[in-house]
Amino acid sequence: MKRIYLMFSLVCCLFVSLTGQSSQDARDRSVELELVEEDGNFHLEWTADSDAPEYRVYQKELNDTTWGEPIAILPGDATRFDGVELFPGTAKEFGVFKYEFDLIVKTVDVPAGADFVLQFADIFNIGLCCDFGFGFYRLSGCGEELAYGDDFGSSDITEFTVCDNGNATETLTLTIRQDMFPQSTSYQLREVATDSVYLTSGEPGTLIAQNPAYGYIYAGNRLPPVHNRGGIILLIEESVRLPIAPEIDRLQLDLVRDGWKTYIETASMTESVTDIRSRIQALYQANPEINSLFIIGHVPVPYSGEIAPDTHFENHEGAWAADVYYGELNGNWTDELVSNTSAQFEYNHNVPGDGRFDQDSIPTAVELAVGRVDFFDMPAFADSEIELLRKYFQKNHLYRNAFYDIPRRALIDDNFGNTFAAPAASGWRNFSTMFGAENIAVSDYFSTLSSTAGYLWSYGCGSGSHISAEGIGSTQDFANAELNTVFTMLFGSQFGDWDNTNNFLRAPLASGLTLTNCWAGSPPWTLHQMSLGAPIGTSLLATQNSRSNGGVYLDNGPQLVHVALMGDPTLRMHMAIAPPSAFAQMEGEAVRINWNPAGGLNIEGYNIYRSTDQFGDYELINDTPVDGTTFLDTPPANALYYYLVRTVKLETSASGSYLNLSPGTPASTEFIVSTSQLDFSQQINLQPNPATGVFYLDFSFVPGNFELEIYNVQGQKIYTNQVNTGSDNIEIALPADWSSGIYYVKIRNDRWSAVKKLMVSNP
Repeated sequence: MKRIYLMFSLVCCLFVSLTGQSSQDARDRSVELELVEEDGNFHLEWTADSDAPEYRVYQKELNDTTWGEPIAILPGDATRFDGVELFPGTAKEFGVFKYEFDLIVKTVDVPAGADFVLQFADIFNIGLCCDFGFGFYRLSGCGEELAYGDDFGSSDITEFTVCDNGNATETLTLTIRQDMFPQSTSYQLREVATDSVYLTSGEPGTLIAQNPAYGYIYAGNRLPPVHNRGGIILLIEESVRLPIAPEIDRLQLDLVRDGWKTYIETASMTESVTDIRSRIQALYQANPEINSLFIIGHVPVPYSGEIAPDTHFENHEGAWAADVYYGELNGNWTDELVSNTSAQFEYNHNVPGDGRFDQDSIPTAVELAVGRVDFFDMPAFADSEIELLRKYFQKNHLYRNAFYDIPRRALIDDNFGNTFAAPAASGWRNFSTMFGAENIAVSDYFSTLSSTAGYLWSYGCGSGSHISAEGIGSTQDFANAELNTVFTMLFGSQFGDWDNTNNFLRAPLASGLTLTNCWAGSPPWTLHQMSLGAPIGTSLLATQNSRSNGGVYLDNGPQLVHVALMGDPTLRMHMAIAPPSAFAQMEGEAVRINWNPAGGLNIEGYNIYRSTDQFGDYELINDTPVDGTTFLDTPPANALYYYLVRTVKLETSASGSYLNLSPGTPASTEFIVSTSQLDFSQQINLQPNPATGVFYLDFSFVPGNFELEIYNVQGQKIYTNQVNTGSDNIEIALPADWSSGIYYVKIRNDRWSAVKKLMVSNP
């Protein structure tokens, strides 16, 4: 059935009128869980709710896709669950529900042989499917299905005659699976002859069922450290690649130091999204450890669907920006079916063959966590796109290296309450697992975040446009302010579709300390895994895969294609301080690694990692954390070895504890391990450094014959030359097409070797 669209003002009025019809607000829609340890025993606690009917407690392993049966059903006045067993090194995931996504089942006896009318209506014209869940209704009786509906828009009417099997009455059963807006749907079962009503939901706007109210927590006890995070593709728009080359080189090193293996790809603004996705698919197939994709710059934006996740079907239904297309690698994306040009802006129009895809929901499980930093077309900011990128990666680098001391607490500025399925519940239910409910403040977004020491996390929502959210602020406010929050969530109409001028969802990343943002509320976001050290990309995948992972976090339908992360998907909440410096040198036929101690509390020692590729896989070489500042390694063969030293810290949050690793500190001198070769790195000087056009090698001896090789930051050999000289000063001309950035100069013969770092600065 074709939808009948309400005017914008009417939609707003209806949302306001519905707010007063339920006592629930966003906090009531959450169960604010935290893990508490007392004398070595653990239990879950949550904020009391006098209206709660009961609490159903579920438990599972993190990667399980079903919760199974409740392990406990507690009365509505309960505020804790004591059956938590966590041995050292283990973790469990818990779900606690006040109200679940239960089916609504109504039965009624009606006169046999009578004529009836079943009418369903939805005041938002969204039916029960499919923008806000895979809901449906089904009326059955007399051994058959009498009526069924799901994507019915504003109304659905079915007339039928009840069977007559010789009994005075027949039993009918009405089954309803609600969507995320149970207060928008109403129904009535009426006998035609008598006008008697046998089943009704009540007046429109009355809840047909309580809204789901729940919370999740990943609870751990000294969970072991994660040494390797997997692989990540840095997909960079080619026009910004060279101007921010030093920042990309530094980012790549920062990622390697945090346990990632990096792959760099570039894309032009004119390249098709299908071609870009094909290259991503090929790289993923060849390197299955890849689990993340970081888009940098205005890489072409995929669009898909006939959706309006902000409920504005009157002017915003159509294709929305859909970066998930680059992360979902096995599904079928088509451009043949949707034909809708009703949206206010042309970029939301979607017709067959226009390059915008048909799919509303994500076709299959998403493989890659996709984050994007894109400052294209942001004239509200005085800085250029390039300068905004440079500033972003500067604060990214400082955050990764524990430079910022942001209080571990959260702020919520909720201007919606229970409307829009209580979007701020994404703040309440996640923040409690991070900091405890007592460390969540309700306060004004801009004034508080700009005038205090800050909040690690924040949430704000209000009626929106592409450049603002009422009660929060505007893109211009972000351009004028410097907010002290690292991770934020914002929600409101329009700006969740983020590929437009001065977009409000992209704006926080260009301001203050903020590094990530997401449009959280439609759908709710699942972020509790971050409390035990997971990167935000893990939570992005948990949110996007809400149906393909068994509906384990949101059991009322698949996520739509608009779910996206603005920012770096590899960022974690807790950054430990790394050793300030490390040194490696030959000691007999072994290597001695020494480092200076890291600062901070709860340090349990240090881990040492070794690799033959500076950007490759690093192997842990100590059995237990080293209690000291020195380690002796016996490498397996003669090679150029790289070492990282990482602090091991016991990290605690409101979800328990885990062993956290700092970024790795590399050895300050790179060398060849060999019983026959000597390391002459200290006897050769490279200057000028940075170099433009030419550099010189000054030897403290006459080198004679030697091989000269130069490697780029990806470890690729890009220059080689065999030199035979009687001079102690060698001039090397740089190719004119070399980009600015970091290079490595390797010099060796059969008796000695050296490695020198070279900075190239080409105009």
